[in-house]
Amino acid sequence: MAITPQTADDISHVNHPLARRMGVIAGVSHNMVVGCIFGTFSVMIASVQQRMGVSPEQAALGIPLVVIFSSILSPFIGVAVAKYSLRLLMVIGAIFTALAFLILAFSTSYISYMVAYGLLLGPAMCLGGSVGPATLVTRWFAQNRGMALGLVHLPIVVAILPVLSNWVLENYGAQATYLMVAGLVILCLLPLTLLTVNHPPQQHKPAPQPAASHNVVTADGSMSVGQLVKNPRFWSVAFSAAAISTGSVTLGTILIPMAVSWGLVRGDAAILASVMSLVGIVGSVAFGWVADRIGGIRGLALIACASAILWAILLIHPPFPVLLVIIGLIGMQGAGMIPNLSRALADTFGAASFSRGFGLFSTIALPFTVIAVVGSQAVYSATDSYSGAIVAMVVFYSLATISALLARKKA
Repeated sequence: MAITPQTADDISHVNHPLARRMGVIAGVSHNMVVGCIFGTFSVMIASVQQRMGVSPEQAALGIPLVVIFSSILSPFIGVAVAKYSLRLLMVIGAIFTALAFLILAFSTSYISYMVAYGLLLGPAMCLGGSVGPATLVTRWFAQNRGMALGLVHLPIVVAILPVLSNWVLENYGAQATYLMVAGLVILCLLPLTLLTVNHPPQQHKPAPQPAASHNVVTADGSMSVGQLVKNPRFWSVAFSAAAISTGSVTLGTILIPMAVSWGLVRGDAAILASVMSLVGIVGSVAFGWVADRIGGIRGLALIACASAILWAILLIHPPFPVLLVIIGLIGMQGAGMIPNLSRALADTFGAASFSRGFGLFSTIALPFTVIAVVGSQAVYSATDSYSGAIVAMVVFYSLATISALLARKKA
């Protein structure tokens, strides 16, 4: 009888002593890269307009460029992570991040601005922000992997950096702000990534072959991108996770205008957005624990089902105190996606296949996110209401729940 990935993980009950150090490196890398990109962007938009003489729409293109390039590159970086040194790739991610902010500090060219966000921070997002750190944790943690992934993805820096960046910007200007960010990356992130160890000692053996006979693995024991694409179970997992990811991004985009359209003052709407982010910190750890207890696929099904119910409640436009609770709970569900998806990929297809699967998922999720964000605004423009967008997300979550449950049956 073939050994499943789940059984293989159970064989190793104790993490290697270096696992915690690798977890710290992964956590700092994720926090620094994501925090530097997203934690400074909104603070710096006005200064970008002034320094480069561009419109607000042009200044706002930075983050879309990061998302698009990182999503397109994720499958390729996922393959590279499986083939080459993870330490080298994470070091490159740190260098790209520092170089991008140095360019932003010394150049006032809009072309340089687009290069920094698209060609440098886009790849850096994959290497040091998403695929790289999650792969490092997956390789080193067989025990409590979901909890480790949840802790690594705590959004700490992205919560601190906006305040720090705004203070530096007001007191010392845009160039000093960008130089500060580059300096943090060079002093804090780059030395840590150099300490990355690619694999636990004596664990270079191939990943166990999945139970399904048609899942022929590559020479190193992992599944190729092509084999993952042909695997219906992978699509079930990816679809359910894509729904959760799409809902988080969409709500983050429409939450304030939607709340204002319901009659809330803008200050209360901003509080909702803050609560969604802050409670997400709790959700990352809580649902990491859930992933360890019930498995990643069941965790995705639970999150999708709960999200469908919570979004449906939004249709009745609950009063502010109730809305505060609902939005906080939705923030928890969204933050729980990564640890549960990561656990599901590693348990189902083997840790050696993780980077390819995680990278491929990022590309799969992109069109859903774009359609949902653009579509929700189009629905509001056509109907003067966000109800149609909410109903669409409830349906999406419901289908995602079924998809995750089907993935369990395809074992």
